[in-house]
Amino acid sequence: MINYFLLGITIGLFIIILIVFSREKMDYVGYSLICALIACILTAFMIPIEQVADTLDWIDPTKTSSLTWIQVFVNMIEFKPLMFIMGMQMIVTISERYKIFQWVAVKTLHITKGNYRLFFYTICTIATIVAAVIADVTVAVIFVPLVIRACRILKINPVPFLYGISITINIGSVLTPFSSSKNILISSEFGLSFGWFLGNMGLFIIFSLISTLILLDLLVLRKYDAPTERNRTVFLEIMNPSLVIADRKRFIFNGIYFCIIILGFMLFSDYSSIIAFFGAILMGILNGEPFIQVIKEIDLKVIFFFIALFLLIGAMEINNAFSLISTGLSVFDLNNTYVVALGVLLISSFFSGFLASNPTAVFLIIVLRSVFPGEVPSVILIAFLFGINLGGNLLPQGATCDLMTLNLAKKNNVEGFTYNSLLKTGGLFAMLHIIMCIIYLTLYFLIIG
Repeated sequence: MINYFLLGITIGLFIIILIVFSREKMDYVGYSLICALIACILTAFMIPIEQVADTLDWIDPTKTSSLTWIQVFVNMIEFKPLMFIMGMQMIVTISERYKIFQWVAVKTLHITKGNYRLFFYTICTIATIVAAVIADVTVAVIFVPLVIRACRILKINPVPFLYGISITINIGSVLTPFSSSKNILISSEFGLSFGWFLGNMGLFIIFSLISTLILLDLLVLRKYDAPTERNRTVFLEIMNPSLVIADRKRFIFNGIYFCIIILGFMLFSDYSSIIAFFGAILMGILNGEPFIQVIKEIDLKVIFFFIALFLLIGAMEINNAFSLISTGLSVFDLNNTYVVALGVLLISSFFSGFLASNPTAVFLIIVLRSVFPGEVPSVILIAFLFGINLGGNLLPQGATCDLMTLNLAKKNNVEGFTYNSLLKTGGLFAMLHIIMCIIYLTLYFLIIG
């Protein structure tokens, strides 16, 4: 039985979280935890605990007499993806200390030998590949300042390179189940491995990356002048990859260790959360990094934010909200997986671009589970991943890496790269990517089904 008064409150609280999350200056973690607490308290007062056994599969109906609300809500929290997110953040934090990713960026710049077109294609491609492994905002923090510095040595405008990085980073985020927190949640919920990502979306990544770079070259890069030979010589002297490395032994060790961790994710995807979390602890021990110190340096906001989301959506699930949603959606032809896939693509793209991708991902996971209690068709999951990752470019505030690139450009006094210009160019390519997704989903459905 659904308590419609409680349902209205919890939906209202979820909408508040969506709005607050999209506001950069608001404390979205604090608001999210308060909203989750209100939802949990109201649920405990307004829903008989005996009713929970009828809603949640993991509860034994014969043991509801000893069941407490604390146990119910703790079980609502998905700890495996949280362990993975925390572990990956720790691994990246320690790796950054030894300049592993900075070395990759500088080495990439040096390989191009100052050829600005080769520089453009190479740096965007490497940034895309790195974004498949670490968070997009981290890629922006590492690559953008180095690109701006390199362009100033070459005495060329960094604007086309910033467009290239900010737009292609989101393409890289689609490639692996561990590239972002939303991919971690989706892959963990639906059991998607690295092989599944590569097999189902690898061709799209290659095609979309190549076509995006060619279009950016034609529409943006060719408007700017190439560097002189003298500036290219100066560039090669200054941008020396060996200067990045302070401790060569530690650099080599941590580089190899990081590659082993990533290989572990690829080979043993079912145990990725354990590999990430305990791999991070071992990495800290081997480097003499105290665990508590590393914890202090990682972004715990996303952990607490997801805990709040799990609790709030858990309260909605207890109140049979998603059964109601499933019933409401039954008026549509859900047997036509192609139409459903297009709907999921457009909905996830819209909410990722205009509100927030992380809460949208959590909400749509529950909706898909309600509509498809068994196995969700692959074409729908592909559409979900496309929309949740690529829709962020519709608006600059839809993607954290776009906001970070804007902030870094402003900090470094880059002229011509503004909110309005990124809105125009990024939005154009976001629409283009959505059209590419529709074409790809159509072909996938016709060929594979």
